[in-house]
Amino acid sequence: MKKRLLAALLALSMVAAFAVSCGDDEGSSSGSTSGSSTASMVDESVEPLTEITLPIVEETMSFSEWRPWSNNFMDNYGEVKGIQKIEELTNIHIDYTCVPTTSAKEKFGLLLASGEYPDMIEGDGGNVVYPGGLDAGINDGVLRDMTEMVRVYMPNYRKVMEENEDVKQVAITDEGKNGAIYMIRAILDYPTKSVIVENEPAWCGMGVRQDWLDELNMEVPTTIDELYEVLVAFKENYGAWMHLYQDGTIGSDYILSAFGVTQDFYMIDRGDQVGFGPSTDAYKEYLKLMRDWYAEGLIDPDFASTNSTAILTDNEYYANDKCGVGMVYQGTCGSFHYTNGYTENEDIWLQPMVAPVLNEGDTVGTTFQSETACNPQMITTNVSDEELPILAQWLDWHYTYDYLVIQSYGVEGESFTITEDDPDGYYYYYTDIIRNPVDSQMTSGDVVFTYALFNNVGFMNWQSRFELNASMGQTWPPIAYETWANQTDDLMVPLNASFTPEESQEYQNLYVDIESYVAENTVQFIMGTKDIDAEWDSFVSGLESMNVARCVELKQISVDRYLNKKWVLEE
Repeated sequence: MKKRLLAALLALSMVAAFAVSCGDDEGSSSGSTSGSSTASMVDESVEPLTEITLPIVEETMSFSEWRPWSNNFMDNYGEVKGIQKIEELTNIHIDYTCVPTTSAKEKFGLLLASGEYPDMIEGDGGNVVYPGGLDAGINDGVLRDMTEMVRVYMPNYRKVMEENEDVKQVAITDEGKNGAIYMIRAILDYPTKSVIVENEPAWCGMGVRQDWLDELNMEVPTTIDELYEVLVAFKENYGAWMHLYQDGTIGSDYILSAFGVTQDFYMIDRGDQVGFGPSTDAYKEYLKLMRDWYAEGLIDPDFASTNSTAILTDNEYYANDKCGVGMVYQGTCGSFHYTNGYTENEDIWLQPMVAPVLNEGDTVGTTFQSETACNPQMITTNVSDEELPILAQWLDWHYTYDYLVIQSYGVEGESFTITEDDPDGYYYYYTDIIRNPVDSQMTSGDVVFTYALFNNVGFMNWQSRFELNASMGQTWPPIAYETWANQTDDLMVPLNASFTPEESQEYQNLYVDIESYVAENTVQFIMGTKDIDAEWDSFVSGLESMNVARCVELKQISVDRYLNKKWVLEE
C-alpha cells in the first residue's frame, strides 16, 4: 500500500539513519518485494528512544491490518470508537480487513497462499498461526524480524520484556528474535497512573449448585471423596449428575489431575520431563473411579454423545436442574441463569469451585491455561524499511497507560468518566450509554465493544470486563477469578513450546491415531463396555505399538528448546 507523505518522512533524521538491508535471505519464498525479510540493521550511532511522543507523524499515514473479528453490530473493526480515538491521537490510520473468527484458519491459509500480504496480521493461539512458527515466517521472507525495532524504537515494549520473564519467554522465538509484537495482559492502577503487567487467572473452571449445597447443609467439595458425597446427595435429592466431556475428562483435566497426570502430555512430578498420562497407572485409577461413578448414575448418562462444550454454551443444562457439577465460565456463575431468564428459580446459584484433589492440602496442577503474552501481531515484508520505524513507534505506544485506558473503557466523556472518590472504588465509571443501552437488542457488553478494544495489539486489561458487571451489581465474575486462581499449571506442558516444521509433520503423522485411540478406549472403560482390569495391559501395549514414545520424545525436544530460549538483545 502506498503511504501518504512518504517522501517527507524520508527526510526525518530517524529514517535517514536507517540503513537498508541487502534483501531477503537466500532461498526465501516471499511473495512480496516491498521489504526485506529480516529487520534492517539500525546504525549503531542512533540512540534508542526513551519515550514515544504524539502524534507519531504530523500528517496522517496509513497501514493495513488483517484480523479475525466478528461483531453483530458493526461491519469493520475500524468503526470502534476507541480505534478512531487512537488515530486522532497518533495520526496513524489502519485499514482493517476483517474475517469471521469461525473461518479465520481457512482464510489465513488462503492469505498466505496468495502471496499478497497486508502490513500486519493479528495472530492467535489456534487459528492464525504461521506454519512452522515465526522463525519460519522470517526465513520465508513473509514476516519482518522486529528485534532491532524493539531495541531502538520500542522503549515501552522493550521495558516490559526486560522486566517480565514470563512475557519474554513467550514473546521471543526459538532463535531468540522478536518475530512478532504480542498482546500483553495487564491491569490499570489509577492512583499511580500506571500499568501492572499481570496474567489473567482462569476464566473457566468447575462450578457447583450452591443453593442445593445450602439446602443439604453441605460444603463446597475440595477433595475427590467430598465430591463423591455431594454427587450422591445431588442424585438422591434432585436427580442431577456431573457433566463429563466426550473424551471422558472434565475441563482442563480436572479430577484426573488429582492423580498427577493429564489426558495427554504432562510434566512428570511437575518438573521438566514430559510424560504421557494414558500410559500410567494413575490414568487407570482415574478410569476406575469414573467407571464406578458412571455405574452409580453420578455422571451424565449421555456424556459420550453430548457436545463437549454444551455445558458451557447450552444454559439449559443448569437451568433445567440436570447438572449439579460441571464447567462454567466466570460470566455464567452466580445467579446468571435466573438474571438472564433461563429459569424462574430465583435461588439458583452456581458457585465456582477449585478442582478437587485426592488429599486435603494438595494443590491442583492444571488450570484453564493462558499466557501473559499472547496473540502475536505479525509484521510482514509489505512494510518497507523506511516505514518500519514509524510503525514500530505506533505499536509501542500501545504499551502505555493512556492506551490501556482507551483499550479498557473506550472514549473518556462518552463511554466512561473518571471519578476520583467513587465509594465502590471504581475510578473508571461507565456512562449511561453503556449501562443503559438505547438499542434494546444490545446488552451493556455489546455496547462496550463499540467503544473499547479486545484482542488488540498492546496491553489488554482483563479486569475491565468484569468491572462492568460488578459496577452493575453482578458480583460473581471476580469471585470466579479469585477462586480459580488457586489452581496452577504445574502439570501442563508449556503452551508455547512449539515444533519445527519437520517435527510437527512427524508428530502429526503419529499422534492423530493415538489421540483417537485414547479417547475411544477412555469412554469404553468408563462406560464399562471394556473391562479395565482385563484389558488395560492390551491398551498400553497398543500405545507402545503406535510409537507414543517418539511423540513424548518430540514433546520433550520442544519443551527443552522453549525453556532454554535466549533473547538476542540480552546476549
